Amino acid sequence: MVCSFRKCLENPDLFTITYELVPGRSTRLRQFQKIIKFAEEATKDGRLHGLTITENAGGHPALSPAVLGREILKLGLEPVLHFTCKDKNRNQIESTLFARDREGLHNLLVMTGDFPLYGFMGRAKPVFDLDAVHLLQLITEMEKGIELPPEAPGGGVKLPPMPFFKGCVVTPFKKFEAELMPQYYKLHRKIKAGAHFVITQVGFDARKFHELLLYMREEKLNVPLIGSVFITDVRMARIFHKGIIPGIEITAEYLAQIEEEARQEKDTYRAALIRAAKLVAILRGMGYDGVHISGGKVRYEDIAFLLDKAEEFYPRWKDFLPEFRNAPEGTFYLYSKDPETGLNLPERYEKLSPAQKKPLMFTLNLWVHDLFFEPGKGFYNFAVKYAQKIDGSSFEPWFTKFEYAVKGLLFDCQRCGDCTLGEMAYLCPQSGCAKNLLNGPCGGSKDGYCEVDSSKKCHYVKVYERLKAIGKRHLLKEGFIPPRDWGLSGRSSWLNFYLGRDHHRHPVPKNFQEPK
Repeated sequence: MVCSFRKCLENPDLFTITYELVPGRSTRLRQFQKIIKFAEEATKDGRLHGLTITENAGGHPALSPAVLGREILKLGLEPVLHFTCKDKNRNQIESTLFARDREGLHNLLVMTGDFPLYGFMGRAKPVFDLDAVHLLQLITEMEKGIELPPEAPGGGVKLPPMPFFKGCVVTPFKKFEAELMPQYYKLHRKIKAGAHFVITQVGFDARKFHELLLYMREEKLNVPLIGSVFITDVRMARIFHKGIIPGIEITAEYLAQIEEEARQEKDTYRAALIRAAKLVAILRGMGYDGVHISGGKVRYEDIAFLLDKAEEFYPRWKDFLPEFRNAPEGTFYLYSKDPETGLNLPERYEKLSPAQKKPLMFTLNLWVHDLFFEPGKGFYNFAVKYAQKIDGSSFEPWFTKFEYAVKGLLFDCQRCGDCTLGEMAYLCPQSGCAKNLLNGPCGGSKDGYCEVDSSKKCHYVKVYERLKAIGKRHLLKEGFIPPRDWGLSGRSSWLNFYLGRDHHRHPVPKNFQEPK
């Protein structure tokens, strides 16, 4: 009988344990057979409550997670499929979700996804038509029974509900306030969009793990929290230290600690397993609802050894806290340090940096926005009437050219026709974010800079700094920005705004509406 991953995770008396599988490019390779053998042994052992399966991990093409997921489901263990936004547009995403429902593969881990890298005869085109918040909201609508849009064939028909169980990812492992807080604020949006559980990014700092736990409790983000535990041998530690994998960092001091452990231990891989077991014990002791183990060799006897050790270490988990201090000097923490444990005190001690002065251009942008783009204020009503006269007239092409000449100069406008400058502190996400994300940052930034272009500051770091300057940083955790409407591309975004054609035409989803 198939174990229900959902029931395991929702049981407060059970510490849920999953392991991540990374399929290769083919079922004809020995690696695939190793994975199947691992799943068979995991099923017999019974201590793993699910096996997660990556989707084109690292931006590289690989076997679809559904293929392996079906095999695991037959064995009697529930798979949790990674579901990313990087390779599929919204129509293909919806089509894939229909297929997952038919196949009984309802457990999903939703994330933005790594920027695509190597592919056939060159780098693949990144898609990112939806972001993780959009995708979670789409799945939530499908869980309720999605209604087809009226203009589509069969429009107005409501489809039967689909029982998905979806989670999201968050990273507390960021150095600066302006890099960390947008991560937490986006988590609010993800949970409002329907995330049933949360898994952390890979990290090695116990105090940061604890910070996220305290934040979710304080903000009443009441969904199960799972901590990521990576089996880190010396080779992987060096890769993390070099920053090759976006969003995962190891300091020079922590690398030296791992290298020293390896020198003292004859079996260096065994040392990595023991270190991972200690972190499992720590996360369980802190109060996490489970752990997500990844990395290492695909041999179940190693995971069994790790779990045995974790059980042995659990009663004295606090003894191992000094071994998990992996934060660069100057790292921002949301809570003050507990001098006894090295973790955090429960009271918020938010040492926020002073708000920067508003840039002059941003000040002018806000003034113009209030004058022309705020309903009921200034010249808004006049602008609506003016837009009605221009729309469809011979003057419209010239008006559009004028708009984009101005916005191109001021904002590096990409002529999307569905402008979100007003929600983004007048910074364009189509030109400023490599993944064009609309509801918060991805997890790949390093020291405040973009994972794709390390010469550019992360778009959401800049948005946070501007919103903080006007006392509105909280806006990053409120509301929902719908996905870009590609049917408006190249058309005047001003006309689309005033005539109700852009993203503002969509009602705010009920789960995002603030209680009155």
